[in-house]
Amino acid sequence: MTTLPDSALGPSAPSLDADAALRYRTVTRRALGRPAPGRAVAGPLAAFVLTHPLAERTVADLAAGHGPYSLVHLAQEIELHHPPRPGAPLDATAELDAVRVEPKGTRLVLTTTLADRATGAEQARLTAHILLVGIRAAEPRGTLVPMAAVRQETPGATLSSDLGIDREWIADYGHAAGDLNPVHLDTETARSAGFEDVIAHGMSLVALAVEEAAERYADGDVDRVRAIGARFARPVLPGEGTTLDLTPVADGDTVAFTVRSQGAVAVKGGWLRLAPATGAGR
Repeated sequence: MTTLPDSALGPSAPSLDADAALRYRTVTRRALGRPAPGRAVAGPLAAFVLTHPLAERTVADLAAGHGPYSLVHLAQEIELHHPPRPGAPLDATAELDAVRVEPKGTRLVLTTTLADRATGAEQARLTAHILLVGIRAAEPRGTLVPMAAVRQETPGATLSSDLGIDREWIADYGHAAGDLNPVHLDTETARSAGFEDVIAHGMSLVALAVEEAAERYADGDVDRVRAIGARFARPVLPGEGTTLDLTPVADGDTVAFTVRSQGAVAVKGGWLRLAPATGAGR
């Protein structure tokens, strides 16, 4: 058995740059056929982009010495206490909550947090469910807690949007998000990993849901999206007919979402929670 570390501290999270935030959302919105946002409001996915480097390093450290493996992002939750602001000094921490060895590999629950460097106040908490395929030598720990689910006894009308996901958009999103995993960028690498072609980033599909939900239910104010959850069921390839379904839930502040590609569910159990309106934030 291999003992895995409990937590890792990044000396600091990358500073949120206003131009980078605008570029990220501009690229995302292109797949929806929507124009660039009017100002550099970062939105909730900025927390994921800022903590992703630390999460990547943490997982790589866990897998070190175990030979080749592939990483499957199973699910993601984000709880945003305060929207990230450009230039705000932040610290990032990663903590391993649970480890379970399964027939296909090792499943992890990894929580990353962003905190204000000056006050220590938590800004965002992100929980990722990850499968390291091919690694079966980790010491089990913790309890795998199921993700939150949305109850829809009286859902509203579902609104659907076609998504323009092609090879160029996938590459542009990867550069804007700082996620340059070659399965998203290089066809040969993707095929060697078992895919037919490069695949869209799972979080790019969540980002599309955030942008479209903000337009339809939050007057374009993406900062009103304060919590997100989604499970990733299958990869999305470029050129496939891909659609986003949004369904408001009866409580009035929650929107459920699903992404379908070629008729099959790619992102399931998706939900996002909206804060009350405080002003326009396009």
